[in-house]
Amino acid sequence: MLTSKLYVVNSIDLISSIQRLPKVLAFPPIEAKFAMTICASSKEGNEIIANNLNGEDGDWGYSHDLYTSMHAALAPGSGLDGMNRMMIQNIAHSLNGLKPPGGQVMEINLGEWSRHEITMATTNSVYGRCNPFKDPKVEKAFWEFENGLIMILINQLPSLTARKAGRARDRVADAFRTYFEAKHHEYGSMLVQHRYNTSIQNKVSVDDIARFEVGGSLAVLVNTAPAVFWMLFYLYSNPLVLEECRTEVGSLVLDTKESNGTRKTIDITSVKQNCPTLTSAFQEVLRQRTLGAQVRQVMQDTMLDGKYLLKKDATIIMPSLVIHTDPAVWGSNVSQFDHKRFAKGNKSQSQKPNPKALRAFGGGTTLCPGRHFATTEILATVVMFILRYNLTPLDGTWTPPKTEKTNIASVVMEPDTDIRVKVEPRETTADCEWDFKLGDSDMVFGVAAEDRHD
Repeated sequence: MLTSKLYVVNSIDLISSIQRLPKVLAFPPIEAKFAMTICASSKEGNEIIANNLNGEDGDWGYSHDLYTSMHAALAPGSGLDGMNRMMIQNIAHSLNGLKPPGGQVMEINLGEWSRHEITMATTNSVYGRCNPFKDPKVEKAFWEFENGLIMILINQLPSLTARKAGRARDRVADAFRTYFEAKHHEYGSMLVQHRYNTSIQNKVSVDDIARFEVGGSLAVLVNTAPAVFWMLFYLYSNPLVLEECRTEVGSLVLDTKESNGTRKTIDITSVKQNCPTLTSAFQEVLRQRTLGAQVRQVMQDTMLDGKYLLKKDATIIMPSLVIHTDPAVWGSNVSQFDHKRFAKGNKSQSQKPNPKALRAFGGGTTLCPGRHFATTEILATVVMFILRYNLTPLDGTWTPPKTEKTNIASVVMEPDTDIRVKVEPRETTADCEWDFKLGDSDMVFGVAAEDRHD
């Protein structure tokens, strides 16, 4: 791969053309090499992955079956709703812990808090009551593995250069092996059940299933926490934007008078349907703070759009950051945080955004299957914060941290340094009880162009 020809594509139209050719401009070979390297799967496991990897002989094989089963589990419906409800209960419980007794003031490191609480809420939702991440040693090992991922991928004398990360990965894999051997996945989400059953049907060993699950955990964990961090940063550092979002979300809160006070209830599903300012701000955060790149391998000489000859075995890279910062796509205010940029009917926006230009979740046949769960988790966490708490940086200034150390597996930029904040209950809601719910819904929030029907 390092010696192959490289094509960098920044044109939205050309990216669309590439996405229409998933067999000849393929992602599965890239994904398989990534998984084999980071998971340290066995020779037998690698052979199972490689069998009909790109669907040359039809729609079958481990790669195809696993992707299909994951999409089914993460599509809007009962399976996704179950994960979302568990996640919301976990996040609500975490936010209750930010309200200390006796009128005391709580202080937290915003990034550290987001990472831990999102990790636990997500993994509890996926893995159920026997979640391996409930062991603090497993959680710590996972993030040690994530931090050393680049050295594992370089794969040069990994026993020396990636020893710490490799050992951390093995500790997480051991925990997953115990989890699957004890059949604990049977009490987990539809997602983990589908992944396990598909693997067994394709004759993958439990040891390799556990190792591949470490890679699966990367997919569900590494981007949500920094996205929550940046959403909170942009809202609380812009008081007018924060107030607009609070007013919009607050209009959906139902008050019930009880003997001991007021109970406030909000359905998170209604937020996605009725809060255009908040959801636009979310999309603008993704535009500002994502840097991932979609990668493809050229399987045969291909003429793209009748103009560009792509040679076999070359690599195509489509960097999101270039498109997300292109004035020709977003207008002269491309460098500004415009929280209404994606809101329908925004008359102040001189240039209507092209839905295909927001590449945070990828696109085409490799569109992130977990985007619906991630979107709900991020919005739910932010809604709970802005309704219940004020956040103030201890140094008095919301200064955006640098992101130069962002890990190679991350799509959302990770802050290099944390922000210490003071957390205070809002006076208007300090004495209220809160219920955060999720109604049944098969409605899709169109954060990706492929989800939109307008």
